[in-house]
Amino acid sequence: MSDSEASMLADGRVTAEEVETAHEGVRRCLADSGLGIEYDPDGGFSLVSLTGKYPDDYFERTDPVLRACEKRYDQFVTFLFEQTRRNPERLDDAEIIVPCLREAGVVDRDYTTQQWRRDYDADTLPFDSMFGEARQCELDPLGLWRSR
Repeated sequence: MSDSEASMLADGRVTAEEVETAHEGVRRCLADSGLGIEYDPDGGFSLVSLTGKYPDDYFERTDPVLRACEKRYDQFVTFLFEQTRRNPERLDDAEIIVPCLREAGVVDRDYTTQQWRRDYDADTLPFDSMFGEARQCELDPLGLWRSR
């Protein structure tokens, strides 16, 4: 862990300002290599070429640069912020996601936390977890920060 991350994480909390500081460090680092980064407010990001050129080996060339920049500025900060934002009490994921899925009508009332665990582990969820209400339940199962 870098010194800058260690100082951000020292108090056991990650603020939105600290996330932005980490993101800015990654942005500056990537810019030195001709890359940009666009962060999605729901999590994740997209790398962009500042020159607009995307050769066939773009991923192979950019991934090591991204990893090096993240190691210096944001190896843990964003992940911890996102996890805390969606589940501040660190409750069991199945115990908070399944009720959300039921309430949203994504699964039947008889769908259990045990079934979700089996389906999740086997990558056989009976719904597309990347879209709609299922995505909402993954990102914000307790309804704490993301509007429905």
